[in-house]
Amino acid sequence: MNDIKKELQGFRLKPIQVLDEYSIVDVQPGKVVMETTVKNDSLNPYQMAHGGYHFTLADSVAGLTVYSLGYYAVTLQSNINYMKAAKLGDCLTISGKCQHDGRTTKVIDVLIQNQDAESIIKASFTMFVTREVGSKKN
Repeated sequence: MNDIKKELQGFRLKPIQVLDEYSIVDVQPGKVVMETTVKNDSLNPYQMAHGGYHFTLADSVAGLTVYSLGYYAVTLQSNINYMKAAKLGDCLTISGKCQHDGRTTKVIDVLIQNQDAESIIKASFTMFVTREVGSKKN
């Protein structure tokens, strides 16, 4: 066990860069589409896009989708399915769509696809509304 502990301590995990380069390509009430490219700083040790990278993209688009409806929100619950690996240079499209527009919660489905329109990630987020955009309440 000490050998494994020593080996893991020598294994240097690197920071994951996620939201440094992206563009919003479509916004409608209850729908947001973002694009980004997988860069070296987004890769795990196996040279595939890190799962945390995908989750952060999906969670961010879910929050922006709620914002497109005029509200601020925080993630209350999430579910994510990793279906295919993304690799260095892949162009990803992250689409969020509101499936439930309640007073206190919003349910957002997020789909991440690569440049070949292959589904990489499918996720669902239940977002808890904290306040309206423009409200001075903290």
